This record gives sequence, C-alpha cells and structure tokens, in this order.
Amino acid sequence: MTTEVFKPTKVQKKALELLSSGTKHILLFGGSRSGKTTVLVMAIIFRACRYPGSRHLICRFRAKDARSSVLHETLIPWLNKTIGAKNYKANVHDGLITLWNGSEIWIGGLGDKEQVDRILGHEYVTIYFNEVSQISYSAITTAYSRLAMKVEGCKNKFFYDCNPCSPMHWAYKVFIRKIEPRTDEKLNKPELYASEVLNPMDNAENLDEDYISDILDNMPEKQRARFRDGLWVKPEGSVYEKFEESMILTRDQLPEEFDRFTGGQDFGLHIAAVKVGWVGETVYVVADFGGFNITTKTSVEQQQAKNWYDDCFVTYCDPAGGERIQEVPGGVKANNSVDAGIDYIIAKIERGQFFVCKDCTGVLGEIWDYSRDENNQIVKVNDHYMDAMRYAIFSAATSGVVMG
Repeated sequence: MTTEVFKPTKVQKKALELLSSGTKHILLFGGSRSGKTTVLVMAIIFRACRYPGSRHLICRFRAKDARSSVLHETLIPWLNKTIGAKNYKANVHDGLITLWNGSEIWIGGLGDKEQVDRILGHEYVTIYFNEVSQISYSAITTAYSRLAMKVEGCKNKFFYDCNPCSPMHWAYKVFIRKIEPRTDEKLNKPELYASEVLNPMDNAENLDEDYISDILDNMPEKQRARFRDGLWVKPEGSVYEKFEESMILTRDQLPEEFDRFTGGQDFGLHIAAVKVGWVGETVYVVADFGGFNITTKTSVEQQQAKNWYDDCFVTYCDPAGGERIQEVPGGVKANNSVDAGIDYIIAKIERGQFFVCKDCTGVLGEIWDYSRDENNQIVKVNDHYMDAMRYAIFSAATSGVVMG
C-alpha cells in the first residue's frame, strides 16, 4: 500500500491506527459512503502483502452482494491501484483472489449452505464481516473458529462494518455496550472489542459535492440519522414500529401460569424456534432458540436439553420444511400468510396484548430491524425469529389445532 495511491482522510487514518493495534475485534460503523469498506479492504490488502501465504476472508450475508459491493467495486480496483493487475489472479466465480506471494483473499456469503461449507472449510488470519446489520450473531460466532491460521508475526483479527441499525442489534450490544448479546452480561474481555465511527462528512473530499446536501440531508428523519449521522435507531419502515421497551418483561414478571403454549419453527441455514404462552388473548414470547448450519434433529435435541418440550403444545412450522416438520415434536404446517400474520401481531401490540421475555434475545435482536423496503416488501434479512414468532401466534389464532 502506498500513500501516493491511497490517501486516507484524518478519520480514516485514525481507523487504520485502530486496525493495526492489538485489538482483536474491530467494528467500523457510520453513515453511507463514509469509506468504511475501503479502509477495511486496504487493511486486508496490506496484511495479505505483508504476510506471504496468508489467507483472508471477506464475507457478507449474500455472496452475490459480497462480490458486487466488495469484490468488484472496492477490492479489485484497489488491488489494481496498489499492487497492479499483474501481481494477482482473480477467480470471480469462486470468489478467490490469489496474490503473487501466495496469499489468498476469499469472498463469500453466510446465507447459503454451499457457500458456508466452502468458505468455512479453510482457516484464516483475517475475517472481515461486511455489513453485519444483515448477519445473525449465530452465523458470526460459527465463523469464529475459522480464525485459526498461524502465520509468523501476524496477529489474527476480526473486522466488522455496518450502517447502524437498532440499539437492540447484537453489534451495538457487543461493541458499544460491551455486553454478551444472548445474556446481556458483561463481556469477559471487553478490551478485545473496539469501534470507530466514520461518517460521510468525514469523507466529504472523496464524495460528489452535492451527495450530502442533496441526498443525505433530504432523507426521512430515521434514514438521515442512520445514513448521514451514523446513529443507532429503528430503521425507516419498521414493521413493529409500536413495539416498545415497556413490552419487554423479565422472567419473574411473566404470568405464573399460562392457558396454553404454541410454538413456531423456521427452517433453513439459520434455524429458529419461538415458544409463546397465552393468557386469554394476550401473548407472551417466553423462549426462543436458534442455530446456524445445524440440522433439525440437532436443534430439537438442544431444545429438549433446555426443557423446551416439557409442556405439550403444537409447533407451527415453515410449510416449506417438508419432511423436517416430522422431526419437530408436535410439528404441523403453519399458516404462512405473511401480511395477515403481521397485521394480527400489530393489532396485539396496539391493544397491549403482546409481550416478550427479556431472555428472548433472538426475537429482540430482530424485532426493531424487521422492516419493509421502498416497495413495501418485507426485507428478507435477519427475519428467522420473526417468521417463527408469526407462525406461533397467527397460526394458533387461525388453525384451530390444539394439543394437550
């Protein structure tokens, strides 16, 4: 890397200093086009050049997004500028860059099983999670074991970046509040986690002069807070906009007895289960469970170990689950009417008939970021617990199936 080619801004220099420090986990967050991805990609290029034969991973939720926004728009252009096109080979189909010194930079996604098995079949000295607002904590922690490559003189590091989302997101809890997102207990080694804010104003010299004034300044309030000011807020178009912190209960605040229980099960690479207790027409999300890249059988076994099925109840499952539904105790097909199910839960929230136990970190980690796009379509990212919760509640209200 040469300063004649890459001229970091003052804030980017500060971020680069943090990246070269002894801190193991580093998050760069802030507004749109603030240079976060460029800084992290440059750090990886430097590490790959500095340590021959080293291996580095850049991953996002979807592999196609990683290839588009990171590989083509950032990594390859900066490789051409810094080391020259003759000094690396790009296998775009496989998402692999091989440098002249034997170092490798892999690009992939954590939302597809085939991709996961391929990229997590190697060990790395750097793992960079791009746009972690779209990646579940279970997927992140599954990848942790792959930061195991040993290269003399090289400190293994995790890099992260994102546009901020809600304060309930795991990244805010880990890097800002320094707590374990699944338990809300203090991190064992908070000194291993550091963050730096990069906003568009800090990168103004590299942007079109009207980008901030004409585009970011004119966004709706919440989008402006996120994409211009780098603040952690509920996103625009939040589906459960009226869900408030007063609806989050500690376990000892839950009813002592419930009239019945129902369950919801979402399948896929990110498996998620939600257990709901009913008192009359009021619903309480009392437990959740999730896993990344595990089988349904393993999921059920782990739930049984947590006494999940001590109560006899119906579990409404993703209708696309096929034979996997039979592996779930009390499993039946759910009513997957998305909009009707969402409207039903919104009505529960508005009537004061909806509560979530504080222990349900999967549900709470998704509920405020569950949103619609500009076309009013549900954003299909980090919605596994939301699907399972909808199955458990709406299917119970419409199916008439009762157990126990």
